[in-house]
Formats: sequence, structure tokens, C-alpha cells
Amino acid sequence: MRRLLLVFVLFAARLPAAAPNVLVVLWDDIGFAQFGCYGGPLATPTVDRLAAEGLRYSSFHVAPVCSPTRAALLTGRNPHAVGMATITEFANGERNSRGGIDPAVPTLADQLRAAGYGTYAVGKWHLTPMTELNTGASSRHWPTGRGFDHFFGFMSGETNPWAPELFADRTRLALPPTQHGEAALADRAIQFLAEHRTTAPTKPFFLYLAPMAGHAPHHVAADRLARWRGKFDAGWDAARDETLARQKRLGLIPPPVALPLRNPGVTAWADLPADERRLFARYYETFAAFVEYADEQLGRVIAFLERTGQLDHTLVIVASDNGASPEGGPAGMWNEVRLFTTGTFDRAADGLTRLDSLASPLSYPTYPTGWTMAGNTPFRLTKGTAHEGGTRVPLIVRWPARIRDAGAIRHQFHHVVDLMPTVLEAAGAPLPAGLAGTSLAYSWSDAAAPSRRETQYTEIYGHRSLYHHGWKAVAFHPPGQPFAQDRWELHDLANDPNETRDLAAREPAKLAELLALWDREAAAHHVLPLDDRRAAREMLLPPDAPGRAAHLVYEPPLSGLHKGVAPDLRGRAWTLTADLTVAAPGAQGAIAAFGGRFAGWSLYLREGTLCFAYNYAGLERTALTAPAPLAAGAHAARVSFSPEPDGGATIVLALDDREVARARAPRTLLLVTHETFDLTCDLYTPVTEDYASPARLTGAALGRVVVEVAPPPP
Repeated sequence: MRRLLLVFVLFAARLPAAAPNVLVVLWDDIGFAQFGCYGGPLATPTVDRLAAEGLRYSSFHVAPVCSPTRAALLTGRNPHAVGMATITEFANGERNSRGGIDPAVPTLADQLRAAGYGTYAVGKWHLTPMTELNTGASSRHWPTGRGFDHFFGFMSGETNPWAPELFADRTRLALPPTQHGEAALADRAIQFLAEHRTTAPTKPFFLYLAPMAGHAPHHVAADRLARWRGKFDAGWDAARDETLARQKRLGLIPPPVALPLRNPGVTAWADLPADERRLFARYYETFAAFVEYADEQLGRVIAFLERTGQLDHTLVIVASDNGASPEGGPAGMWNEVRLFTTGTFDRAADGLTRLDSLASPLSYPTYPTGWTMAGNTPFRLTKGTAHEGGTRVPLIVRWPARIRDAGAIRHQFHHVVDLMPTVLEAAGAPLPAGLAGTSLAYSWSDAAAPSRRETQYTEIYGHRSLYHHGWKAVAFHPPGQPFAQDRWELHDLANDPNETRDLAAREPAKLAELLALWDREAAAHHVLPLDDRRAAREMLLPPDAPGRAAHLVYEPPLSGLHKGVAPDLRGRAWTLTADLTVAAPGAQGAIAAFGGRFAGWSLYLREGTLCFAYNYAGLERTALTAPAPLAAGAHAARVSFSPEPDGGATIVLALDDREVARARAPRTLLLVTHETFDLTCDLYTPVTEDYASPARLTGAALGRVVVEVAPPPP
């Protein structure tokens, strides 16, 4: 042990005196054309300042969805090669889709910590298998098991900024913070930096900061939303035109480039009814206000570094994890949880009835796909595809010690796997074997240098592409179609960066060359087998997962069980029986709850009366109430849920083996997501407005809770 410590001390001592601090900021779902410094219409003064004092890259690429990008950034390897072909929820158990980074692969945090850095992760993680999001699992896929000394943030793909599910290292916060989630992240980032400066002033730091924005839900205070009122009334077509003009003036896009046709399914703004234009503009106002607020929180972190004299000695990297998101569908969504729990999109009429609640805690909103198209200007398609709209994103690098060409643009092709070797080169730290990336530091001093990233594949949900020396072959894969039937396009990105001219028929030899390279890269990085099931893979839990058993027994205190280890009730009949002792009249609070305001169910007491609420994505609420309050003493409270062939369900509420209420839910949820399974409380947001979260059980004591689950249907 002492020998290992000596090796570490000697190695750390070799860290160059000029080794910079490192701040990597990875935004979520920010398209190429949304930051102000990339020609977008949003107010992002902090990001714009970093761009003005550093470099912007016009041809930086990432994976088409978040978890693979994050894995590639932190390992310098392609996502399939480290087990992250897709998001953690869609892991299928294949070598390339484990739901977490291969534990044998070192991360950027591992390398920097070994080199003598203090390492901190704040914000979104989304790199842990769902079955390991619990205290009984090992740390191998948690930030503190992947090289970070400390972590503060959220583990899933998104969280509710008004009621975020946050962890400190591996400990869940007992209650959400009272302030907006982005402010909570900035507070803790600054706290980490302040403590590091005080306790290890000679030691550089690595801070990986992953904001909530711009992923849904888009939440912001009403006064901030009001600043944006009317700013997008001209619509997405006008926004696209204006953005491209700005991009050309900035030098990000060549003057000959024209806009492609609208993305499939996007209606011309002028053809929309007036009510829909009003609603759709409000959705984007909400997003813009949310991103502006998140930029302000990043500004607080930058201001702390500047105030303490550390900013110019910090390598700052700002990027996004994929292109703008299409998850709002054609009409936007006031409650995005609906998509994941029911598989359906909103109609405009749904949003119009909730227009004035957007951005508030009563909403979970995201914008329509017309704004997705505008956010990726001038590129085709969106997050979740292998076209440029899914993979080309902003990249900003600021480090005055090495970058003298402040405010300039670099056009070299690069990929997210290149960030790890870039940081390690800047730090003077050794590069581990097996990296796929190439440092982009050569471009800092030479704008005309040829790109050193020559070849890069992309794959998601069967969509595929291969970039090689300025050419790109790309296939959009319709789900369920045989892969051999996919039609490959061929594009000369040097002269057609937004993929508007398909040259496949004119250049068959070039296409064949790239497809052969695709086969080579797919084999080298474990891309196969392809899997196009998308959300059908959601929660493919192993048979021995804690929530898969037919008979489940829970003892309070217990709360905060993630869906990956909570009772697996999807499409199945189930019964929950709770042993309850009422101590006094008027007992209140949740007995058992799964989900929250935007989808879920709850068994609870209201003024001593037993109740059950079933919340179908905020669209329909089924309520059952016993006829009289419970008497003092011991009781068995039971709810039985029986799905019906027509998609509804019969719900029976019983007390001491006697039925006290019965109702029919017209529709049932495919999943219960985004909030936890809780006993004696309903954390984060309430399933029913009969109580306010956390709805602690008072006036009664909960004993054993038994859940009996029928076999899944064929």
C-alpha cells in the first residue's frame, strides 16, 4: 500500500506547473443554432462571452443522444465500445449496450485524479444502469466510482427543476431544494470550487458541469418568462431564415449554403391556425427563458473563478450532448411525461387549456418539432438521428495560455471522443491505451491546419452514418424495417454541409468505399448487433431485478426507489396491502405512492379516510374514496388494480378485507416514470392535489407493505 502511495505521489509531483484547471460544461439538447454566439435567437451572454474569448468550432460532432455522448466524452472512446450504445433506460444487455460504461475502461476523471487533480461532477450523470440506482448496488457506475472525488446532481436523463431528485455523492437529498434546480447545481459547484481552493490551493481541479437545460421540462419563474413574451411570434420559418443569415455573417456557415426543406411533419408557420401559433410561440418562449436562466447560473460559476483569479488558468470547454430534441412532437407538450408513460403526443388543444401554466410547477413542457428544426439550423433532422441535425453541435474552447486567436472560428471536423485527449494533453497527463480520439489542440494556433479527425461512425436506433475525409454516407432507418432495405445517402460535406444534395446515384464508388469503412468501424467498435426497438427496450430488466418478483415485501422507512428497482407493474394486475395502525382521528398523508403530478398512483389518507388516486399523465384522474374515516386501531388497507383488454383497468379499494370503493380507469399507463416509489410519503410532486408533497404520513403508523403481482400478459 505504501508503495502504491509513493508511486501516486511521485506521479502527481510530475504534473507540469502550467497544468490548467479544467471546466467541462456539457449542455443538454442544445442544437447548433440555439446559443447566441452560434447565430441563435436565445440570450446566452455567459456562453457568448466564453466564445468571444476563445474559439468556436463549426464542425464538432457528438452521438445523437445523451448517454452515448457523455460516455464518449469521459472515456475518449466510441460509445458502443464502452457499452453505451444508447441511453441507460434502453440498455438491452448486449456488450455494446450495458447501461453503464465498461468498468475496465478508465475515465477522464480517473486519469486526471491519478495525475494529481481534484475531481468533481455536478449535474446530469445518466451513465448508471437503472438496476444500480439504489443503495444496495456497488459504486462501479456512479460518479464516485468513475474517478470523481465528489458528485452532486441527478442520475437519470432528466429531472424536474422545480422539484429535482438530487444526490450528494451517493446519498439522496431527503427533500428537493427549495430553489430552482439549476441554482442548486451552481451553488454546489461554487461550493466545491471554494472548498478546493481553500484546502488544496496548489492542486488543479477538474469540474464536469452538466446543466439541466435545455432538456425538458423547461421551467423558469414567471417574471423571467415574461421577458420573452412575443419574441417568437414570427414563428420557426422566420427564425430559421434569420438564424442562417447571422451564421453566415459570423462565418460559421459558408455563404452559398441554403436552408433544406422543412423536416418531415413540420407545418409552415403561416399555415397554422392563430391559436396554435400563439401556443407554439409560448413553448419556445419558455425554453428560451429556461436556457437564459441556466446561462446565468453558469455565469455565477465563471464569476467565482474570475473573482478568485483562476479563470485564465482554467481550460474551459462548452458543448452540447446532441442536437435539438423532437420529443415535443408536432404540437409541443405541456406534460412531456405523457410521451414516456403513454406513448402519445399532445394535441394543440391540450396545450391551449394549460397555456398560462407553462414553465410553472404545474407543467412539464417541451416545444414542438418546428422549433427543433429551427434550433438545428441549417441542418436536417434532429436528436436521435445520424443526420447533421442530430450530431453537429456547438463547441467552445477558452484557455488564454494557449489560445491567442480570441473570438475566432475553427472549421476542422472533430468528435466528442477528441475531448479527453485534448484535456490530457493540456494537463500534461499520460494518455491511456485504446483511445479513439485525437487531440484538437493543434487547431488552436493554426486555423488552416487540416483536420486530424479523418473517420467517424455514428449509430443510434439503426440510423447509421460514416464520415470520412469530408464525405458522409448516412441512412435514416424506419423502425421495424429490415436494415438491408435502408437507403443510404451520400453527401459532400465540404460543399454541402447540411446534406441537401444526395450524390449516391452519381458517386456509387464513393458510397461503396464509405459503406466498406462503415463495416470496418462497426466491427472495430462493437456496433453490432443493431437494435431499432427504441422505447420498446425501456426497462428490459433482468429476471432477478428486485422489482420483478411476484411477491414483494417492503418495510418502512423506505422511499425514493427508482423505477429500475421498484415494483414492476407494467401491464400487470397487482394488489398492494398495507398494515396500518391509526393513532388518532384525521390521519393524513401518503401510505404508498409511485410517480407524481405528471403520472402515477397513490394510496393515502385524507382527514382519516382511505383514498386512492390514479393519474393518467395529468389527462385523466381516477379517484376512489372510502365512505367513512378509519377508526383508531389496526387495519389492512388494500388496493387491487386489474387491467382490462380494452386498455382500461378496474380498481378496487378494500379495508380489512371488505370492499369500500370501486372505479374504472379509462386508460392505463405503459410506464410509471420520472418519480419514485415511496412509502409514508410522496416525494417531489404529488400524484393528487389532495395533498402537497412530501405528504408525510401523520396520525398513523405504517407496518409491512406487500405487493402481489400477476404474471405479465403474453
